Amino acid sequence: MKQKIAILTQPLRHNYGGIIQNYALQRVLEDFGHETITISREYDNPHSEIKVLASKLKSFLIRKVFQPNNPRYFDSSRILVNNKAFIKKNINLSFNIKSTAALKNYFDRENFTAVVVGSDQVWRPKYSPNIFNFYLDFLGKSSKLKKIAYAASFGTEEWEYSYSQTNICSELVQQFDAISVREDSGINLCSQHLNRKDAVLVLDPTLLLNAEDYSQLIQQPKKKLGLFTYVLDESEEKLTLIDRCAKQLNLEVAKNQSKYTKRNPKSNNIEDYIKPPIEGWLQGFRDAEFVITDSFHGTVFSIINNKPFISLVNRERGASRFQSILKKLGLEERLIYDFTEINLELLYSQPNYAEVVPKLDRLRKESKDFLLKNL
Repeated sequence: MKQKIAILTQPLRHNYGGIIQNYALQRVLEDFGHETITISREYDNPHSEIKVLASKLKSFLIRKVFQPNNPRYFDSSRILVNNKAFIKKNINLSFNIKSTAALKNYFDRENFTAVVVGSDQVWRPKYSPNIFNFYLDFLGKSSKLKKIAYAASFGTEEWEYSYSQTNICSELVQQFDAISVREDSGINLCSQHLNRKDAVLVLDPTLLLNAEDYSQLIQQPKKKLGLFTYVLDESEEKLTLIDRCAKQLNLEVAKNQSKYTKRNPKSNNIEDYIKPPIEGWLQGFRDAEFVITDSFHGTVFSIINNKPFISLVNRERGASRFQSILKKLGLEERLIYDFTEINLELLYSQPNYAEVVPKLDRLRKESKDFLLKNL
């Protein structure tokens, strides 16, 4: 039976991985025959409308008149123009919702039959617009909606909730009809801190689609891109490692990232901060001869495209995500903790995809079965 399903995920902005996992989950649910809407839950603004308007006017004057070349005041809509274009074309998104009350009103009007919370770090408090919303506090106990967590991720194996957050979320999560998580550590966190001992492990939504599904989005002929890199947190160690690997492999380095970020401004030209199209990012993984990344989704797309790769552990963002998927697929050796050394065998050895692909196919089926069973 066709259902109207709400997808609740983190705000879709600069993060390629966050956007593409949302696209993948939407695509799978629609392939099942359902209608989907992704909820654009943005951050609350605690100030009055007058204060908000005054703040916007002040920022506009600073940006346009007093400091037009200061990266701090560059227009985010211009920097994210390509991401916004991809979202508008490929994701069925609600209007921006900025409060719990507005979220409740929206659900009351739309008559959803189910809500899926997932996936990318949706249960990590410090990344959340409102962590309680992602445990569906706005629905209430009497709601008849099916409540499902799909591949919900805490992003880390550490428990980052406060005492109060733990108490509230552990009560709210009891209302979920089914819970699945993305990392092995998530099962333990659900059991130990949320009193849900029935959480199961499933794949990140991006892994539910195959390379050809993403190639249809690219719409560009294949070409050789050499050594493709996707590094979220650049450092001298990582850049030195990439340079050494490129020379060892005799490959040109290619990437699909802005030259600079607002967190690390080194230019007064806004063009240097504009994020390139997601389609070029997807093409990088498809057409690379080798991949180096410190990103979870960079690792995932290397696997989807059957590429030789190494993943640099990103401890600040959480290592458990990498460890969980690579362990499931027997690819733990591709994970690098020490950036000052490199095992040359990793550069010249192809991952054994003859063994990886059947494992991935089995996990893909189990993950889709979880959704089919619980919707």
